[in-house]
Amino acid sequence: MFQTKDALDVKKTSPSKDAVTGGEQAGADQAGADQAGELFNHETFLRENFASDQMTQALDWLEKVSQGWGLNPTLASMFAVATAVIGVLLICGIADFIAKLVIQRIMHRSLRKSSSVWASELINQKVLERLSHFVPIVLLALSLPAFQVYGIDWWLRPLLELAAIWVLVRMIWGVIEVGERTLVAKGFGNKMPLVGMSQAAKMIVLLIGILLALSALFAKSPLWFISGLGAMMAVLLLIFKDAILGLVAGVQIAANQMVRVGDWITVPSKGVDGDVEEITLTTVQVRAFDQTLMLIPAYDLINTPFQNWRGMSESGARRIKRSISIDINSIRFVDEQDVERYRKFSLIDDYLDQAKQEIGKWNESHGIDTTNVGNGRQQTNVGIYRAYIKAYLHDHPKIYSDKFTFLVRQLAPGPDGLPIELYVFTNDNRWVQYEEIQADIFDHLLASAAHFDLEVYQSPSGSDVRALKV
Repeated sequence: MFQTKDALDVKKTSPSKDAVTGGEQAGADQAGADQAGELFNHETFLRENFASDQMTQALDWLEKVSQGWGLNPTLASMFAVATAVIGVLLICGIADFIAKLVIQRIMHRSLRKSSSVWASELINQKVLERLSHFVPIVLLALSLPAFQVYGIDWWLRPLLELAAIWVLVRMIWGVIEVGERTLVAKGFGNKMPLVGMSQAAKMIVLLIGILLALSALFAKSPLWFISGLGAMMAVLLLIFKDAILGLVAGVQIAANQMVRVGDWITVPSKGVDGDVEEITLTTVQVRAFDQTLMLIPAYDLINTPFQNWRGMSESGARRIKRSISIDINSIRFVDEQDVERYRKFSLIDDYLDQAKQEIGKWNESHGIDTTNVGNGRQQTNVGIYRAYIKAYLHDHPKIYSDKFTFLVRQLAPGPDGLPIELYVFTNDNRWVQYEEIQADIFDHLLASAAHFDLEVYQSPSGSDVRALKV
């Protein structure tokens, strides 16, 4: 409620009301002592000062001038206050502009001379420019005691506190952004979920700012509001269940580094297959190989099985796990003529000699009658073909033969023939190059099977059916 200066002076001189005023002032002092979260303390920061003295003199002069124009005391006080408020706001706007100009011309110019990332980010995020907003807040706070006698400082003070809290929160947000972008520029973006960590830090700062704002508005300690959250926790858990689950999952992903930016992940149940582009507190953004974007709730990566190909990427190798199905009807023992014919493949020349000596010694030591090929040990065309595959892969420049698992094996025979599986690793894990290496290997091995009198199994096609004679 607006009151004139004369009315307040009358109240101060009234003996009966002085005791009441003194009691109210004592109660107000006690409440102010208990208010831990009050940003501007009236007894310390908002006491009378040079600026408030000048403002008081200006208000008195405006009142006298307006009364000289024929206005009554109430209208004269209202005119003086309105004019003073407008003047203070203009001065604050000019001060804010000058402070921002000084920051841009002096501080930013000094920062531009630095080659560091944080210096350029301080400019880009306008952290120092946000600091300039404290200048008008301080000027308003210094002039506030001059308006106390008019009874309007009770609502001006909380507004100043809210403005100061908001500027402080935005400044801290800017510092967090600077830290995030600096770490990204230094190469930590792929090792740490910086976006999620930045969002978590901003959320904590915002919650603290909200507590301070409520403390300023209701003249209560922040601890009073924190103690009241316990009773509302059950309701908050029900209302914000999904958001809380996503937040907790995001923290777990960030802490355990389950997923990083740049990782190739596959989530079969969600149809997700692509590279992680961004990790926030609640979602993970994935770019599929067809360049479409998919957003996965962070909570799904905690409860849903997924595959992370990071280990493959970091190792520099990529696995080939593919089979060639051999028609079982084409598998047979080989004789000397077949062995001599297979010697045309120089890769297995040594193997054939070694196998011949080993088998001959074993059969001889066991007294085996070799006139019947079913007795003892004998070479088969599929065994020689498997040895050829091993020799070919050992000699291949794009295949790891010793650093990673190197295996050529037979799987259980089935309706599709006898599978011979290759389980090896290429030394180039780039997708296109990997597919080229794998295709070249199987092109060669499929074409080579016929030279070992083997047939690759495939289901009958239309031409096969038409070739049948009834």
